[in-house]
Amino acid sequence: MRLTLTPSGQLQCDGTDVRAKPCFPMSEPGRFFSLLDGDGKEVGLVEDPADLDPASGDALSTALADAAFVIEVTGIDSIETDIDLRIWKVRTASGVRTFETRLGSWPRKLEGGGVLIQDVAEDLYLIRDSDALDEDSQKLLWAFSG
Repeated sequence: MRLTLTPSGQLQCDGTDVRAKPCFPMSEPGRFFSLLDGDGKEVGLVEDPADLDPASGDALSTALADAAFVIEVTGIDSIETDIDLRIWKVRTASGVRTFETRLGSWPRKLEGGGVLIQDVAEDLYLIRDSDALDEDSQKLLWAFSG
């Protein structure tokens, strides 16, 4: 399987336009991507991007970053409750972001110390290693973990 990007940034699998969709975004955010054509038919499956040749891996990585499936959180500034929502103010590699989660939606602990949070728009926020967060961020995170 060969993945490439067109000059306009469209991901292709062996010459067919595709989009990469995570199969298990909550439990395996960095693995298992279904490659779907324009009709939603699966034309390929990437189990582990590390197994791809370097050029294909770069194409997939760029396409995933552009699609913003997972936003990496490096710190938590505040979590406030407002009626039926929690309002999170977090730090990411691209700056400060604010997002909302439902009160019944809790951060999900992942194997290896990671935490995944899904907001009301279904965007995913990943904390790769909760122990690596600063002390204030850790306190906020665990106060709102289910």
